[in-house]
Amino acid sequence: MIVIVSERTAIRNLFILCSLIFIFMVPQEVFAHATLKMAEPGPDSELKDSPEEIVLLFDERLENELYSIKVFNENGERVVNAKPEMSKDQKSIKQFLPDLPDGNYVISYNVISADGHPIRSSYVISIGEETVFKRDINQEVLEKQKSSAGFNVFRSVVRILYFMALILTTGWIVWGSIYTLKPEMKSTFRQRAFLLQIALFLTTLGLVTVQLSDILERWTLTEVLSILTGTTVGLSLVSSVLLSLVGFPLLLRFKSVDLIWVLMVIIAKSFNGHAAAFESEIRSMTLDLDVVHLLAAAIWAGGLLYILTYWKKQREHVRQFLPFFSQVALISMLILIGTGSAYTLIFVPQLDYLLHTLWGKMLLVKIALVLLVIAIGAILRYTMKKKNEDSISTLVKIDFSLMIMILAIVGVITYLNPLPENEPLEWKKQDRNLEFTTTISPKTPGYNHFKVTANSHNEDLEIKRIELFLIYKDNLEIEPIQVPFSEIEQSKNVQFKINGWYLPIEGNWTAELRIVDSEDNEKVFHKDFIVY
Repeated sequence: MIVIVSERTAIRNLFILCSLIFIFMVPQEVFAHATLKMAEPGPDSELKDSPEEIVLLFDERLENELYSIKVFNENGERVVNAKPEMSKDQKSIKQFLPDLPDGNYVISYNVISADGHPIRSSYVISIGEETVFKRDINQEVLEKQKSSAGFNVFRSVVRILYFMALILTTGWIVWGSIYTLKPEMKSTFRQRAFLLQIALFLTTLGLVTVQLSDILERWTLTEVLSILTGTTVGLSLVSSVLLSLVGFPLLLRFKSVDLIWVLMVIIAKSFNGHAAAFESEIRSMTLDLDVVHLLAAAIWAGGLLYILTYWKKQREHVRQFLPFFSQVALISMLILIGTGSAYTLIFVPQLDYLLHTLWGKMLLVKIALVLLVIAIGAILRYTMKKKNEDSISTLVKIDFSLMIMILAIVGVITYLNPLPENEPLEWKKQDRNLEFTTTISPKTPGYNHFKVTANSHNEDLEIKRIELFLIYKDNLEIEPIQVPFSEIEQSKNVQFKINGWYLPIEGNWTAELRIVDSEDNEKVFHKDFIVY
């Protein structure tokens, strides 16, 4: 039996399949733009005496609201209640400490990146020479900070729908302002505009709820007002809600007002994202790029929606519209490629970083889809010359489906960290006669905690000496940097540790560990790692 599937059904099924695949690809976690650059004392620090203060330095500007450093003892009791101080450049926070008794402590911090993303994490330090280091006391704190997988999917879906509603609504309004409608089309156009505005308003409210849930620890009126009125992301959210409301009585009366509304909505969105996280001298450029990028996307997406809406009942009008749209779409695509490339080069210091992050991998998928759109556009232009209407309809529908997928990807990557995050190195090795663990924490350029623990399983041999060298693979003219561990008595179980600036540059490194036993036999081990 042969089943003939209609063209419309085939395209619909393809779109549904692509959508389902994408939903299952939605990330289970969202990552902040700003990351911890340096902590003093750092993660896994083992201190002889109580530190006077905790200092956390981040690589991007922070919001000057709802930031905290909390210190918990091994019983889970908070031992410091004072509010930390933020530096003038809003890149670091400092918490003064009382004299803490010996033991293990969890340092838990919570800040908001300038692009509106919450940054929450914690780590363990120990105080006292006789204290046994217990990293596992941090696990309970981390578990409390994790969101459920279901809520993470819901969060991502809300952001995707918001971005789609934003681009399609603004694009629809732009085309109503710059292209002349037939009188009989105006009623349909207004109805479609109204439905899109409702979608934009509802998804904007959803976005507000999701972002506040990410940022707030407690839903108190004071904290909500503090975010909405005292932070860039809060003002952006409030502006977006108000503009979506104002659009109902204001739009489709005066074309100049419509275009101003579109521009203001896009500007409000740009202040809620990565573009707003940079220093002031760069921020104006990134915001301008973001506004132009979003406007070009809106014009392209809105035009495709316009064609699909009127293809059946206003075929002659669409025929006249297509050549003009084709030219505008080509210009929009070139603008999207140009601004997107500039945006990527600003965010990512090295292009190979794209392979190390979910943001980069999804961006590469988006680029592939954009190239496919360009190819479809070229075929569409050729088909228009041949006046093959069935093929034109199919190609426009494929183009629209690709556009939806691209918007969905952008809706996700807008809230992912473009930069790979450094994670502490924990290198374990075991053979018949020897085992060791080497840790470098937080494994960032600059100040780090280095620790090597080694055990000999050979009854006749003890460990006499351990040497750790750091080799910078990106420039072999730089000689290996030795981590200067103190001399200790040889034993079957040894531990070497030190804090210092022995990992000064980002890039590709190799850790070379040399272990000498009591008979002067030497074993050499190597471990490659990357410092971002």
